[in-house]
Formats: sequence, C-alpha cells, structure tokens
Amino acid sequence: MGGISGFLMKFPSLIHFLLSLLEKIPARLPMPIEKLVSRVSYPRTGRHLQRYNNRGFRLVVGRCIPYRYRESEDGKSIEEAIEVLVINAQNGKGILFPKGGWEKDESMEEAAIRETVEEAGVVGVIECKLGKWCYKSKRQSIYHEGHMFGLLVKQELDGWPEKNIRKREWVTVSKAREECPHLWMIEALEELVWRQTQAGAAQGGSK
Repeated sequence: MGGISGFLMKFPSLIHFLLSLLEKIPARLPMPIEKLVSRVSYPRTGRHLQRYNNRGFRLVVGRCIPYRYRESEDGKSIEEAIEVLVINAQNGKGILFPKGGWEKDESMEEAAIRETVEEAGVVGVIECKLGKWCYKSKRQSIYHEGHMFGLLVKQELDGWPEKNIRKREWVTVSKAREECPHLWMIEALEELVWRQTQAGAAQGGSK
C-alpha cells in the first residue's frame, strides 16, 4: 500500500516511536530549585488544581525515586553502589517512593520536586524520566496515571512539611525491591538501575 493511505497506516507507530524518544530526554527545570523549595513552606490542600487526562485518570507525577551514591563504590555494581530513599505509607503497610498530584499551575518536574520535598524532605536534581504507569487507587475506584522520575539527592532537610507523619530511610536497591508493595514501583526501580548502569558503562568506555 503506497501514497497517502500507506503513510496514514504507519502514522500511529511513528507517533509511538517519537513519544518513546521524548521520555528519554533528561528533564530540565524551568525555575531554580530554591524557588521550588520555597513553594512547599505551606503544603497544598485540596485538589481544585488537580490535572486529569482525557480518560478521567488523575495525573500523579510526583513519584520520584530519590537516590545517592555510597561513599565507597569502587568495584561495586551500580545496584550495590546506590541507595534509594523510601518513606513509610500512612497506613503503616509497606514502603513507598514520594508521590503527589500534578497541578495546573506547575510543570511536571516542579510537581515531582515539590512532592518529594513535602513527603521526604530532600532536594535534588531530576536526571531522567523513568516512564509512565497506570494503576488503580486502593482507597477509591479510580485510576491514576503515574509518571516516575529518578532524582539525584543533593540535600537532606532537617524539617519538612510531613515530618511528623512520614519516616524516611535510605535502603539498598535489593531491600527496596523486596519491600515495595506495588509491581509498577519495582519496574520503575529496575529502570533506574538499568539507566545508571548504562550511563556508567558509557563513561567507562569514554575514558
């Protein structure tokens, strides 16, 4: 099949290919981190600014996997060299990565950093988007569309908005994999490890 008809048949796959490329482009913040942190001094309440997609899914983009490198990483695999920061679930069951809604007056990256500061009390740099997952809320019969990011932690705050209800803990990748209650979180964690492994291999090859 040729001509215009043939082009239209290939168009959906072309769109899918382009979107997959866009998700691999490192995210750049539109405003300084200091300004973003100042926005969480008074945590947001309510969902009047909450974004939803055209299927009615709540857009949850604050899912960051905060990570850091251990002091001594020589001779270790990437999985052994990095630690990830987790927080406790409010119901006390399992561990989670920071999350939250994407609101209409902020970019996706701003929402991700804001929620990470509010829930985990850490500031960092978003290095990459790990992907998008759809999941069903346990408390309500609605679906969320969650966008996950890898965030390299630069600073740990002594106080943060949810300090009294959240505990944070640095754990190994293997422990996070074992204790994360949701498969899609584990998949995002595996994606982070894979990307860091590929980045390390590229740097080693360039020396």
